[in-house]
Amino acid sequence: MHQVAERLYVGGIGAASEEPALHDAAIEVVVGLTHDPPAGGYPDAVRVVREPMMDGPRNEVPAFERAVEATLDALTSDERTLVHCSAGASRSVAVAAAALTETTDRDLEAAFRQVVDRRPPADPHPALVRHAADYVGLED
Repeated sequence: MHQVAERLYVGGIGAASEEPALHDAAIEVVVGLTHDPPAGGYPDAVRVVREPMMDGPRNEVPAFERAVEATLDALTSDERTLVHCSAGASRSVAVAAAALTETTDRDLEAAFRQVVDRRPPADPHPALVRHAADYVGLED
């Protein structure tokens, strides 16, 4: 799990069940993008918003939009938020970058750069980058 912005973290499915790490980071909301919860389940101390998505071009636009909205809802409520997918490399990175664009003065390219720089395994699928660009365009 890596902090990619103020109150915004990105990680893989394993991070979503690591109660000590979530506690240390004061995570209040977990936005889960996987179809299944982590093997150890989610800690009771966090609010979980499940918005399952497929990775890559199989992902449906409404699922992506719901995931970004869930992340934005948490961030605009000043809640420390972890967005996770399986590896914390594609889906969660694209959702976090779109949310970061909407909550800061960064454009999407700068938001992706920030997330990728702070989350070493980041490698968002080009289809998800396009979804993020479309989402940001819809909000203008």
